Amino acid sequence: MLLEKLCNSSAPSGYEGDTRNLIKDELKKMDIDFCIDKMGNVLAKKENNQTLKIMIAAHMDEVGLIITSYNSDGTLKFSVLGNIDKSSLPCKVVLIGKNKIKGVIGLKPIHLQSKEDRNRSVSLDDLCIDIGAESEKQARKVVDLGDFVVFNIAFEKFSDNMVKSKALNDRIGCAVLLEILKENYDCDLYVSFNVQENIGERGAFGSVYNVKPDIFILVDTICSDNLIDMNYASDCLEIEKGIIIPFKAGISIFDRETVKYIRNVAEKENIQYQKIAGTKCDGQSIAAEVTGQGTKAAAVLIPCRYMNSAVSMCNLDDYYNVIKLLRKYLESF
Repeated sequence: MLLEKLCNSSAPSGYEGDTRNLIKDELKKMDIDFCIDKMGNVLAKKENNQTLKIMIAAHMDEVGLIITSYNSDGTLKFSVLGNIDKSSLPCKVVLIGKNKIKGVIGLKPIHLQSKEDRNRSVSLDDLCIDIGAESEKQARKVVDLGDFVVFNIAFEKFSDNMVKSKALNDRIGCAVLLEILKENYDCDLYVSFNVQENIGERGAFGSVYNVKPDIFILVDTICSDNLIDMNYASDCLEIEKGIIIPFKAGISIFDRETVKYIRNVAEKENIQYQKIAGTKCDGQSIAAEVTGQGTKAAAVLIPCRYMNSAVSMCNLDDYYNVIKLLRKYLESF
């Protein structure tokens, strides 16, 4: 499964090469014209000499870690790449660098912690990565400063339509985009696989500026609110209740007519979506509004449980419905 291959690739922010190579191989198989800009974004295009330019975007990067120093006992200090809940890091198995050196994020065991230790929040200073090295010298032989770190969590399907994996944010969006490119449409279609979304949406600014599309559609995940044992509001974002097509995201106000048009396509095709007015985070859509010179923006989002942690969950029905929705939307031109 294409989604599985993408999720199992290693590409934290700033180190997207592994996923980028997978996407390049898929585009070559489909004989689709593409280029890679100076930032590392992959921009595929299917031009039909039309006046309407539509851009659909997702991001390749996942949250991860970066090695910053060595301890004398052979363990490694690190910092985060992206917005990660630090309390979720202890005892996770990780892979370091291109050689995929295995390690475990260590924390003082509970039976050795003082009362003060147990009552305070976990910080990066409390954590280190243990690779089994016996000294700093031994650790230096296999791990370099600046090596990236990803979680060692494999893609897996469970129940009828749920999947768990690292990096579903936003490899599921990348998989959608590759499926979209398998069809032809009566518009100039630009599909952008962007870098460094988790550290400031940096890649999207470059790709939008280069294309200057008339319409920009973001395909991404959004954190599901309905977690176990949580009281949640009636307007929360729920997994297994359909995709999200919002009118706003953070400080981004989407083009109302474009959003209504996409929602109408969903209703016509009996695609379930949640009627949420807005979401908290703007994500890459802010790039279209800042650099797009009047670009009309919209977003189609897939609910994701435990997003930006070591492992997250998505519903495959949402994945297939986003593919169907965007194909029907593009066919309508």
